[in-house]
Amino acid sequence: MGVPDVRGIQWLFFDVGDTLVDEWEPVDDIIGQFVREACALGYQVEMQTVRELFAASYRNYEQWPMKLAIRTLISDEGHREQIQEKLKFRKELERPFASADAVLQTLSKHYKIGIIANQSPGTENRLDSYGLRKYVDVLACSAEEGVSKPDPELYAVALKQAGCKPEEAVMIGDRIDNDIIPAKKLGMHTIRILQGYGRFQPELADAERPDWTVESLDELLPLLIVTQN
Repeated sequence: MGVPDVRGIQWLFFDVGDTLVDEWEPVDDIIGQFVREACALGYQVEMQTVRELFAASYRNYEQWPMKLAIRTLISDEGHREQIQEKLKFRKELERPFASADAVLQTLSKHYKIGIIANQSPGTENRLDSYGLRKYVDVLACSAEEGVSKPDPELYAVALKQAGCKPEEAVMIGDRIDNDIIPAKKLGMHTIRILQGYGRFQPELADAERPDWTVESLDELLPLLIVTQN
């Protein structure tokens, strides 16, 4: 893929979950909740089995991995509903990736920073609690905007708030379906970051291929700053 020519790029837009914030612990926690509830109802379910189903759901572009796990492992419909009602995704277990602060601090000296994310209410407060809000110039989140990725409208909202053209912006995220495809449709540059379960999503067509791929936030610095004039 080479090193991008960053001339003309003014904005970097980030996804949140498994891009800036590590969701592995809360995801593994809710998997543990499911296993405990299933076992209490007499099913034999192991953590690794559910993790493998989550990975499979991403490989197959399933939107709701937990629903796939419940549908696959729980035979009784009543039990499925009973378990689903008890599960809770504990966002308080999320933590920013170790390098998120330093990377955003450096990049914010060269670019404007935005957020485009599917998140429950309170994203701004959560980013502030992580010490990341101060680097962000524009926030476009599903709960507040009333539209969710992969709808390109959420991207259009962010670009309008930023006052920039698509070709002046880069979208950075972990998911092909939610981050790469809609951004490319609008003409934005794209960087895929191989973190979380999103790394299991395959690139099946040209429209699904990011312009660049990195394995961690740290790799963004030489990619985005080394060629800048």
